[in-house]
Amino acid sequence: MNSAEALRRINNLIAIGTVTESKSAEGIAMVRVQILNRVTDFLPVMQKANSYKKEAAPILPGEQVIVLHPYGNGDSGIVLGSIFNKGEKEPAGYSNSKEVTVYMDGTVISYDASSKVMEINAVGTINVTCKNANLVAENVTVNATAISVDATSVDITASTTNNGNVSISGNLDVTGNVSAAGSISDSKGSLTGHVHLGVTPGTAVTGTRP
Repeated sequence: MNSAEALRRINNLIAIGTVTESKSAEGIAMVRVQILNRVTDFLPVMQKANSYKKEAAPILPGEQVIVLHPYGNGDSGIVLGSIFNKGEKEPAGYSNSKEVTVYMDGTVISYDASSKVMEINAVGTINVTCKNANLVAENVTVNATAISVDATSVDITASTTNNGNVSISGNLDVTGNVSAAGSISDSKGSLTGHVHLGVTPGTAVTGTRP
């Protein structure tokens, strides 16, 4: 190999180009890249791919990427990944202490190590499916128009910080039986020893209706 050929191969080791075509829609991590005046064959895109973990994010046409050509051969190569440029800026909020992931539909996941706050702002639905789920937190606040729970049983154990009481503001519709170890009361008083139409609970009612 002469010196001119060696220099050409060295210059071709790493290149920057623009993705022209992608196989992401087919579930394949391969793209064509335009480098200067030529377009490569489909090249594999470097992703996390091993027996422990597989992770793939689509690379779409128009993205600027870095291509590694082993041995300086432009007919083969590996796309190392996309880079930020004038047309594709870093996500808003990104900093020395904050990691930000922005999806194409506007969903944002971020973590700020300085404030120790993780945020998930999803524009659509979040589905979590697992065998067991455990949530441990000092305080939990839920703001929702409606909450639906589909379960065989629901156990609520109130902490001593609220004297063992569970307060519900609004209507509570229950289909089935309700039992309580303590007293049940409403705005008019206790319902535990409630007397209906002057009859004590457990007393048989006889006679005719007036």
